[in-house]
Amino acid sequence: DKVQSKEEQRDVVQDPSARPSRVELVADENIDKLGMSFDGKPPGYIQVKACSAGGWAESVGIQPGDTIVSVDGEDLQDMVAADFKTLCKKRPVQFLVEQAS
Repeated sequence: DKVQSKEEQRDVVQDPSARPSRVELVADENIDKLGMSFDGKPPGYIQVKACSAGGWAESVGIQPGDTIVSVDGEDLQDMVAADFKTLCKKRPVQFLVEQAS
C-alpha cells in the first residue's frame, strides 16, 4: 500500500454536499419491484443501467452509473448470477451501493 502525503490526502476530501460514496439501502416487504436495471451480472460488481421514474430505486437516491457492491451482505465479486437474481426478489433485501460521483 502506498502511503499518501498530506497534500494527496487533502485532495481526496470531497465537497460536503456531494453524495456519500457508499450507502446501505433496504427494500422492505411493501416494495414490489426494485425499479432498476443492471449493466451486466455477477460475479463482479454491477452498474445500475437505468432507474424507473417513481420506482423504489429512484426514491432512495439510486442513479444510473451507481455500482451494486453487495446484496444482503453477500459480496457480488463472489456471487453467481442466479443467486443475485433470487436475492433481488427477496424482501426485505439490503443493497450496498457505491454511488457514482
